[in-house]
Amino acid sequence: MEFLERDQSVPAERFRRVVEAMSHPVVISDLQRNVRYANPAAHALFGVAPGDLVGCTVDDLIPPESLPEVRRRHAAATKGEPQHYETEVNGPNGTRRVVSVQSAPLEEDGVITGSIASLLDITEERRANSARAEMDARYQRLVETAADAIFTFDREGHFTSVNKAMEFVMERKKEDLVGHHFRDILHGPMATAAAQLFEQNLRGKRGRTQLAYPMRSGETRYGSVTTAPIVENGQVTGGVGIMRDVTEERRLADQLLQREKLAAIGQLVSGVAHELNNPLAGILAFAQLLVGVPQGADDQLDALATIQREAKRASKIVANLLLFARQRSPERTPTDLNQVLRDTLELRRYVLRTQQVDVVTDFDDSLPRTWADAFQLQQVTLNLITNAEQALRAHDGVKCITLATRMREGFLEMSVSDTGPGIPATQLDQVFNPFFTTKAVGEGTGLGLAISDGIIRQHGGTIRVESREGAGATFTIVMPFQPPPTVVPATPPPVPEVAGPPANFLLVDDEPAIRAALAIHLRRAGHRVDAAESGREALAKLVARRYDAIFLDLRMPDMSGVELYARLRKDDPGHAARVVFATGDVDAEGAREFLRAAGRPFMAKPFELGEITEMLMHVARDA
Repeated sequence: MEFLERDQSVPAERFRRVVEAMSHPVVISDLQRNVRYANPAAHALFGVAPGDLVGCTVDDLIPPESLPEVRRRHAAATKGEPQHYETEVNGPNGTRRVVSVQSAPLEEDGVITGSIASLLDITEERRANSARAEMDARYQRLVETAADAIFTFDREGHFTSVNKAMEFVMERKKEDLVGHHFRDILHGPMATAAAQLFEQNLRGKRGRTQLAYPMRSGETRYGSVTTAPIVENGQVTGGVGIMRDVTEERRLADQLLQREKLAAIGQLVSGVAHELNNPLAGILAFAQLLVGVPQGADDQLDALATIQREAKRASKIVANLLLFARQRSPERTPTDLNQVLRDTLELRRYVLRTQQVDVVTDFDDSLPRTWADAFQLQQVTLNLITNAEQALRAHDGVKCITLATRMREGFLEMSVSDTGPGIPATQLDQVFNPFFTTKAVGEGTGLGLAISDGIIRQHGGTIRVESREGAGATFTIVMPFQPPPTVVPATPPPVPEVAGPPANFLLVDDEPAIRAALAIHLRRAGHRVDAAESGREALAKLVARRYDAIFLDLRMPDMSGVELYARLRKDDPGHAARVVFATGDVDAEGAREFLRAAGRPFMAKPFELGEITEMLMHVARDA
C-alpha cells in the first residue's frame, strides 16, 4: 500500500490495522489490474502465502470464463462507478469459490489510480441455494408426474397450485383452477365433502373422505381424498390435499363384499328353508281344514286368519333375504341401529333356536336415528352374530349371545357378545386381517371381519374385540352420531274416494293363484274382470276390448310386462296410461329403474287385496 507507506499519519496507520484485521478479503489493484495490496483474508481466499499476491494481476486470480465480466467491472470502477457483482475466483488447491464483489475507485491526490474491492465468500450459500433449487425442482417434477391429484389451497378456499393429475380429474386447465374458489368449481356431493374437509383444515386437523366424481364421458370415478393444514408461525395459512383414484379398488371391494354376502347366504339357506317351510306347512294344513269345515263356522274364520298371518310371515322372511342378498350401491339413510340388529337377528333366529343358543337383547330405546348405510351395517352385524353362533356350536358350556346398543358422549355403540371359548391372545391382533380365519377349511373366507372393519371405518367409526380364552368374546362397534339431513316432508295430497260405478279390469299374470284370487275379489265388488296368463294373450284381449285399468306383472315367460308396456306405449297409449305394475321383487336389477322411468303406479307382491283394488280404482277413475 504505497499510498499508506507515504502517509505515516495516525489515521493511515489505523486504517492499515483495520484492513489487516478484517475477515473479508480486500484487494487493491492499479489501472492495469496489477495487485498492489491484499489483506491476510484475501491470501487465505486465494490459497497463497502472505505477500505473494502483490505483483500478480487480477487476471491470474479469475477463471477464464469469468474474466471478461471482471475486466469490464474493473474498468467501470476505475472510471468512478462503484460496482456490485458476483463472480467465480480461483481458490486453494485448484478449487473455485463464488464471491460477492463490491469495488470502488481508489483516488490518490484527487486522481483515480486503481480500485479497491471487498470480497465476500458466498460459496456455501450458493451451494445451499442450488441444492434447495434442485430439491424444489425435483419436488415439482415429482408432484407434476405423480399419479395422484395433488393441490394446495389458501385459508379462504382458493386453489393455489394443482398438478397434472388434478387437471385430469377436474377436466380443467391449471389456469382455470388456480386462484378460483373450490365452491365455484365443485358442485353437489363433491362440494359438500370439500366444505367439510376445508372446515377441518381451518381447525388444524387432517381430513379424509371418499367421494364420487362424474367424468364428461359419463363414467363415475371414486377418489380417496386426504388433506393436511399448512401451518406458518403457528397459524393455519392453507392446506395441501392428495386425491387418489380408488375406482378399481372400490370395484374389487364391492366384489369382495358381494362374495362375503354370498358366503353368508350359503350359511343362511338351510335355516331360511326350514324357517320358510314352517309357515308354509301351517298354510297348507289350515287350507286342508277349510275344505271340510261348514261355511261360516268359527273354525273357518280362525283358519283363515292363521293362513293370512303365516303367509305374511313367509313373505317377510323372503323379503329380508332378498334385501340382504342384493348387490347395491352404498346409500346412507336415517338408520335405526336397534332395527338393524332386530332385522339381522331374524335372519339367524331359527338357526340359533335349533342350536339351543339363547339371545339376550339390551337395546337403548332412546337411541336416535343416524345417517348411515343400514344394509352395510346389517352385513357387519350378521357377520358378528354368525361368528358368535359358530363359536358356540361345539361349546359345552352356557350358550348365549347378547346384543346391546347405547349412546355415549356423542357416539353410538353396538356390541355382540358370546359365552363361547374366546379368542387366544396371540390371535387378537390378527382377526381383522384379510384372509385370516380360525375356522376349518371351507367354513370361512377370512374376509368377513376385514370387510366389516372397512365398512365401519367408512362410517368414521372403529370396531374392536375383547376376549379371554375360555371367557367368550365381545365385538364392539363405535360410530360417531351423524344427524340425518333435515328434510321438510311434502304435504300428501288428499286421498280421493275410490267408490264408483263398476269398472272393466284386465289381470295379466302368469301365476294362476294370483289371477284367481284377485278376480274373485274384484267380481265380488261388482266389477267386470278378464284374466290373461301371458303377455301375448293380453295383447289379443286389449285389441278386442277397452279396459279401465290393467293389472300387469313385470316378469312373465313369453312376453314380459316391460315388453308389453313398450308395445302399448307405441301402439295403444290409451291403455298404456291405465297400467298398474306388480312384481315380486321391486329392487331387482333393472326393475326399480324401469318403474321409475315408466312413472306408473306399482305394487310389490305379496299385497293386500284391498290396497291393489284401491290402486286399480284410482287409475280407472283418473285415466
